[in-house]
Amino acid sequence: MAVESYIDDILYSPVYVFDEIISKIIAKNLTFAEIELKRCPLEVDSTLFESIKSILKDLKDEEGLFSRFLYATFGVEIRKNKRREQLIYLGSELKTQHSKIQLNLRTIQRYEDNLSYSLKDLERLKDAFLKRNMFFEDDKVKNKSKFFMSEIESKISSVEESLTALDMKYNNLVEVEKLYRQLFVQIPRYHELREETHLLLLSPARK
Repeated sequence: MAVESYIDDILYSPVYVFDEIISKIIAKNLTFAEIELKRCPLEVDSTLFESIKSILKDLKDEEGLFSRFLYATFGVEIRKNKRREQLIYLGSELKTQHSKIQLNLRTIQRYEDNLSYSLKDLERLKDAFLKRNMFFEDDKVKNKSKFFMSEIESKISSVEESLTALDMKYNNLVEVEKLYRQLFVQIPRYHELREETHLLLLSPARK
C-alpha cells in the first residue's frame, strides 16, 4: 500500500505517533553512524612499517637470490636467520592490524547501507506529505503537515551529513588498507602468517 494512504492517519493522530514512525525509520542507524564518526580513524603504524621494511632490506642484503627463492617458494632455509623470525612476528602484527582495518571498512559500509535505506524511506515519507498537502483545506491540518515535513527535512539533512562523513572516512581508510596490503604481500610466504593472537597462544607461558 502507498505511503500516501497513511498520511491522513498520521496527521489525525497525536504527534508522538509521528515521532515513533520517524524513530522506526531511522532506528539506531544514525546513532551508530555518529558513534563511528567520533572514533579515531585507523592510521598506518609507521613504526611497524619502517621495521618491516628495514628487515626486508636486510634480508635482501644478507641472503642471495637462490636462498630467498628457496624460502619464498618452498619454505626451505639454507641457514637460520633471526631476522626472518622477527619478520614473522612483525608480519603477524601487520596482519592483525590489516584485519582490523578490513573489519572497520565492512562496518562503515554496513552503516552507510543502513543509513541509505533510512534516507530513502524519509524521502518517500516527505514526498507523500507533499503530495497530500495540496488537498488539505483545514489550516490546522496544513500547518501540522508542514511541521512534520520540516521535521522530516531536518532528519534527512542529518542523515545526508552523516553519509557524507562516513563516505569520506571510508575512502580514507581504503587508502590505508591499500598500503597495508602492498607491504603485507612483500613478506615472503605472507599467506602462512597467522594473526598475533594465534602466535600468543602458541608461545610458551611466562613464569
